[in-house]
Amino acid sequence: MKPVISYLDTKCTHCIKCLKSCPMDAISIVNHQVNIDESKCIHCDVCIQNCPSRVLKVQSAHMNETMKNHQYNIALIPTSLLSDMKSYEEFQRICQAILELGFDEIEQYSDIEGYLYNKAIEESHQKPGLWLTSFCPTINQLIEKNYPTLYDRILPYDYPVEIAARRIRKKHQGQDVGIYSLCECVGKMMLAKEPFGNMESAIDYAMTISHVFPKINKLKSNQKYPIEMNREGVKSNVEDLFGNRSMSIVRVEGLNQSRSLLDLIEFDQIQHIDLVAMFACYQGCIGGYYLWSNPFEGSYNIESMMEQYTLSDLKLNDEEYRIHRQLDHQEMLSMKERMAWFAKVNDILELLPQYDCGACGFANCRSLAQSIVDHKVDIQVCRVRKKGDEK
Repeated sequence: MKPVISYLDTKCTHCIKCLKSCPMDAISIVNHQVNIDESKCIHCDVCIQNCPSRVLKVQSAHMNETMKNHQYNIALIPTSLLSDMKSYEEFQRICQAILELGFDEIEQYSDIEGYLYNKAIEESHQKPGLWLTSFCPTINQLIEKNYPTLYDRILPYDYPVEIAARRIRKKHQGQDVGIYSLCECVGKMMLAKEPFGNMESAIDYAMTISHVFPKINKLKSNQKYPIEMNREGVKSNVEDLFGNRSMSIVRVEGLNQSRSLLDLIEFDQIQHIDLVAMFACYQGCIGGYYLWSNPFEGSYNIESMMEQYTLSDLKLNDEEYRIHRQLDHQEMLSMKERMAWFAKVNDILELLPQYDCGACGFANCRSLAQSIVDHKVDIQVCRVRKKGDEK
């Protein structure tokens, strides 16, 4: 895949807010250049939110250049878009405005989300042990890269938007269809073929909701698109509405809270829980960075329209949604190799001041020590240590 987050250095002030805010220590500044380590990055967009100069960005596909490539164009809208609406009628008017961007059809996938929501609750109660569910690519990457021992505890379900795209392909078999995913977050953006080159995806193009919002806001009229939404699918997008307090389900929002919980799970300190539902964004998917309203009001908006989500439940065949999750063990170090690597990192760390000042261009001294062990930089980049040596 192509790098997801691009760095535009024209206005960068090297304020180091990006590297200090990154929860994965994936950012460094070497030779006045911001570098993003794709092997660590989980595409959480925290760095983008914290960049005051707006030199970190995610590229969107361009409709003007791509729509003419297909006979028929379909927009897949995220269920979380409902959170930005004061009424269901306003949501239908927004969908009509999206259609008038040049699409031939608008599709939703809340019914797929609803089926997998119920299936996750059902299977987690039936299968022994604790299970994890997340349709957030950022959370799944976090588990894959930082908690590999828990990776096979993620329920083996594909992303609803991918399932929806495959169903569209089957429905329009023999027709040249362009499928566009309108996304509320960076994590979902990276699922598509364009602009990031994920050729295994059934989605052709990804665009941020905020990218098209000015246009659809101008096109909005009293005309409504006859779209229905599934109640259970809508609930699955909101942390407050996922499951209920009487179920053995833990819901957690935000990366810091998710990591704290995963730490406990990894050391077997969570008992009597069947299912953990995790969201990278606050309040769930409705906290996506590319939505325009705040998630706290959004939660109220979604719940106030609950009686209007009338789309009937869907039944999926196993082959439509089940996937085989497997880590690339060839790239993973053995436990012995990991312990040896950690020992080297700790040895280097002892030579560093451990102020975590960021003057070297790394988020903290441990991140610098790791890069030194991996032969990416030399220990001399530590400015504090150099001054100490001179004395």
